[in-house]
Formats: sequence, structure tokens, C-alpha cells
Amino acid sequence: MFEVLHHDADRVEKRLELEALILELRKAEARLASGAELAGLAFYEVDFGERVAYVDDRFRDVCGVPAEQQHGLQTLEYWRVHLHPDDRPRVLEKREQLHDGRLERVSIEYRYLHQVRGEIWIRHLASVGRRDATGRAVVTYGVLHDVTERKRADDELSTLSRRLIQAHEDERALLARELHDDLTQRLAVLAIDVGRAELSATDVSQANRLRGVREGLARLSEDVHSLAYQLHPSVLAELGLAEALRTACERFGRRGQVALSVNLDPVPDGIGRDAALCLFRVAQEALNNVALHAGAHAASLTLRSTAGGVQLTVRDDGIGFDPASPGARRSLGLASMRERVLLVNGTLDIESAPGRGTNIIARVPAGGMSR
Repeated sequence: MFEVLHHDADRVEKRLELEALILELRKAEARLASGAELAGLAFYEVDFGERVAYVDDRFRDVCGVPAEQQHGLQTLEYWRVHLHPDDRPRVLEKREQLHDGRLERVSIEYRYLHQVRGEIWIRHLASVGRRDATGRAVVTYGVLHDVTERKRADDELSTLSRRLIQAHEDERALLARELHDDLTQRLAVLAIDVGRAELSATDVSQANRLRGVREGLARLSEDVHSLAYQLHPSVLAELGLAEALRTACERFGRRGQVALSVNLDPVPDGIGRDAALCLFRVAQEALNNVALHAGAHAASLTLRSTAGGVQLTVRDDGIGFDPASPGARRSLGLASMRERVLLVNGTLDIESAPGRGTNIIARVPAGGMSR
């Protein structure tokens, strides 16, 4: 009798423990669901062994899956069919790399054709839960996040940035024309007048003073011409990026502060006007930083063709800095470089450390046009 009561007590205790465990599991599931709802995350799991896909309500909402497309792998097929045609090959290639073991997880953004909302943007994170003996994925799972509003905001910001940069370039061009066509001409007339006065002067000291004024006007005219070129490099449109960079490097070299070596490859025909101007401005800003802040003895500028476009590299042996420091991130010059490169679908890498010099590497793709 005692053994029976003891056995029943054990059963009751185990049942209570199981009920408590189930309760905690349900609480955890509720917290997870609440967090997912707040974050706007859609969950799914695909079991290829059982040939079934499990998706939550948020997934069906994000992907617009109709009620009749929820059996077996129909949901997966519906998702695949509604990928944007331009993004489908890229997405499916990443998916295949995940499934065959070349990748353990995937993070990708792509366009999706929703049956009601039209074109939307999805951020997709996926991983493998189980593989078979050959390494092929058997169970995969992941989350989807609708990032359409963020992408639209990014596009609007990109458009605004492009307009601001274009307005800046237009203003530079106008000022450069004024300097070149007006101020330099007036300085030339003054220099001619002073030269005539110098020739007609009867007093040697007066002639010497006039010669000094004439030479000063000539130097001033050269400085104004240089400033006009910095504002708007006409040679860029006339002779191309390589010659514009060569001219800029020659002007930099005449300062005599830093020994500069230059290596310029011919620029591919596919590089557009926007991309060429972008690389020229990056070179200008980088060389200006070398002259003013780097404390360098030597620097180099290299332009070379790559399989995907063009790469510009500016190196120096100066004091360097920490690119991750707040001051570096807020630098107007670096921010301007990053924004310009981004607008032509390029990339900008800044490699530096205190005492180890700085490398600025800008890459733009063939075609290099603004988005």
C-alpha cells in the first residue's frame, strides 16, 4: 500500500513538473512571438525530408501567400516564383550555396513581387538546421523582414545627396568660369599696364618696385588659375580622368612638400562622367589631406583598371589615424568621399593606424553611373 501511494506521488510530481515546463515553454513562445511581432519578423522552417514548409502568419502576410498555397512545399514554390526577375538568379544562387554546404548562413536583400502591394524589398536571413550524410541541407529555417520603407528612405536620401552634390558642382563650375574669364583677365591687364610703366620708368628703384608688382600679379594670376582648376577641372571633360589626375598631381608636386609618385593606367571606355568626376574629387580630397594633415614625406597615387571597373589608391607614409574614432567618422572630407563613391555604386576603403600612414582605396564599377 505504501509503495502504491509513493508511486502515485511520483507520478503527480512528474506531471506537475511537466505542466510547469509546458507553461514556461508557452511563456517563452509568447515572448518570442511578441518580439517577432514588434520587430516585424516573419519565421519559416522547411523540412525537405518530410517535404513540408512551416510558416507563420507574418510570413504569409509579407509574401502575400494565398490560403490555398500552404500545403507541402507550395509556400516555398510561391515565394520562389514571386522573386523579382532581376534578383531571382542572385537569390537562388545564394540559396543553393546554403543548401550544398558552401555557406552555413545567408543574409541578403532582394526585391519581391507582392500580389497586392507590388514591388517590395525583403531582408532575408537563413541558416541550416540539419544536413544529411552528404552535407546537403535537410532542414532550413530563417526570418524575413519587410524593409521596403527603409529602402525608399535610403533612395530618397540618395537622390537628395546626388542633387546637393550636383548643385555644388554647378556652383563650382560657375565660380571657376568667373575666376578664369573675368578675374584672370583683369589681372593680366593690370600686369600689362604695370609692365609698360616699368619700361617707361626713369628711376631705377621705381622700375624695380614696378617689376616686383608685375611679378606678384603674375603669381597671383597663376594662383587664381590653379584655384579655378581645383573648382572645375575642364581637362577632365576634354582629355579624360587620367590626364586630369596627372595635372592635379603635377600641381601637388609643385608645392614641394611631399614626394609624390604617380602610376596611371588608361581608363576603360565604360567609366561614365559621374564616376570619373567622383574619382577625381576623391583624389583631390585625399591629396589635400596628405598636404595638410598627414605629415608625410612620400605619397603615391595609382589608377588601375580592374575586372569590374577602376580602382584609385592614394597612399602616404604619414602619421596615420584611427578610422573608427568619432573624429574620423565625422570628418567632412571623408564623409564627402564616401557619399560620392556610394552614389556611383562604388566602394571606399580607408586603411590607417596611428604612425602607419594611410591608404585610401576607391573602386567604381564599369559604367559607374549614379543610382
